[in-house]
Amino acid sequence: MDKRQALLELAVKRKQTPPPEGSFRIGKYHEGIYECDHVSPYTKGADNVNAEIFVLLQDWGSNDEMSLPVVDLEKQKFELRYGRTPGQETNNNLEPLLKQYFSINLDRTYATNLFPYIKGGEVSAEISDEDLRWAAKEFALPQIAIVQPKLVICCGKDTFNAVRVAAGEKEVETVEEGINASFSLYGSQIWLQSHPGWMGQSNRKRYSGNADQVNDDWEKMAASFPGLCSEQ
Repeated sequence: MDKRQALLELAVKRKQTPPPEGSFRIGKYHEGIYECDHVSPYTKGADNVNAEIFVLLQDWGSNDEMSLPVVDLEKQKFELRYGRTPGQETNNNLEPLLKQYFSINLDRTYATNLFPYIKGGEVSAEISDEDLRWAAKEFALPQIAIVQPKLVICCGKDTFNAVRVAAGEKEVETVEEGINASFSLYGSQIWLQSHPGWMGQSNRKRYSGNADQVNDDWEKMAASFPGLCSEQ
């Protein structure tokens, strides 16, 4: 079976699997226009199945956010085409880091979300560790096994820990510990980086006492993969 067919089967599994209690299917909103043939709509704009870099974010949307009426049709068109929101800080910060340290744009990676459903509540609502670990086992780890990248970048400690536990590793207590605890899975190296959103990056800088800590973290990771993506 080729990679795209295997990934499509995971997307079908996601559609057929009831979401955890308190979360919802992607197709529930706006007459189902956000439904897609990926585990996460985020992959629409980062669908390189032969990518050397795999980006794993935590979740794609929240019920409160998705339930709002559409007031910006151009924004919606972009979201439907690329699976991400233009101008969103997470995206604005992530792509420059990829460009600076690996000379690659987001569309040359394979990117997805760990939790493949819409969480209940607002954008900042938390998802339980149990649900994140379940999602890692059922959807994230299989995608990594199919794509077989050299590097998986887990954005945020909760995302990294869910993958670690699903892979049989012990969870880490801090982002600092996690950045120094990369591990191998299916021939890929799994790394933690602070979430590229404002809060994730701000907390990383504040707790470390280093205003350049995020860049230092990415530089350390990139140094472990010299020449990565240079021939893609």
